[in-house]
Amino acid sequence: MLNALKKRTTRLLAAFILLGMSTVTYAAYPDRPLTLIVPFAAGGPTDVLARVVAESLTKVLGQPVIVENTPGAGGTVGGTRAARATGDGYTMLIGNGGTLAVNATLYKNLTYDVLKDFIPVASIGDAPQIISARKDFPATGLDEFAVYLKQNASKLNFGAAGVGSGTWLGGQLINVRLGVKVNGVNYRGAGQAVNDVMAGHIDYMVESTTTAVRYVKSGMVKGVVVLRSKRIAALPEVPSAGESGFPDLLYDIWNMILVPKGTPPEIVKKLNQSLRLALQAPELRTRFEAAGIEDPSPEQKTPEGARALLTSEVVRWRPVIIDLGATPE
Repeated sequence: MLNALKKRTTRLLAAFILLGMSTVTYAAYPDRPLTLIVPFAAGGPTDVLARVVAESLTKVLGQPVIVENTPGAGGTVGGTRAARATGDGYTMLIGNGGTLAVNATLYKNLTYDVLKDFIPVASIGDAPQIISARKDFPATGLDEFAVYLKQNASKLNFGAAGVGSGTWLGGQLINVRLGVKVNGVNYRGAGQAVNDVMAGHIDYMVESTTTAVRYVKSGMVKGVVVLRSKRIAALPEVPSAGESGFPDLLYDIWNMILVPKGTPPEIVKKLNQSLRLALQAPELRTRFEAAGIEDPSPEQKTPEGARALLTSEVVRWRPVIIDLGATPE
């Protein structure tokens, strides 16, 4: 009886010691630099967004948040890299509707399950999408664009950041909704596609206002239409889809931060709180507003709300991808 009591006391004491050590560990987190994996090449909208957030998050956490570009296969190379990382809060992944929700159906042999192998931390920004075209593109507004595509589809090309990316999905949605078949040219990142639109090597792309705003304002590309019901403040001169005969051709890209499974709840909570503070920083808000990026709902900025969004979007896009008959190239 006495020996059993001693063993039980020893186990309880060990548990309390471990709990105390864990508390100290979480309180000290982070005590070294963090990595934010961007699954695309530098220069694209996801990369630009990640760097703005990383800069603000660095100030909140007091540790550097290093952006690591890991492009390839529509974002799945970076996703694989993040999924294999230790769940200790020092590796994060930025993803969006394309790399997360679409790829879950598009890629049949993914080495990770986006709903099982990641923990959503927070949705960080919703980016309106715009059709940007080469400077001499002859159409303005969605109605003129639709007519031009129907007359010239076989001679045109749109750019995308790889099959499954948000830019690729935008191009495919245009094809389906307008009843055309424009060829998609895939790059390792949206930044490379934008460069070829500016150079006139390809005709247009559906891209985020994160990068499009500065190029449209500078005249380096032509803003054809914003895929929103109303014009946006960042580009008031560009017509909206709501002004056309296709008022339901609307398309936004949501973005969120995730961590690998196994990350302790205490760390997920601290990261979430830190991200929310970072998103409130005046410098970040100014840069987001200039790029047309909108704040997610308060619920979607929680881990639970972000997970609900991700789950619903995987379900939403599954039949669309199946109907397209799309396969990775």
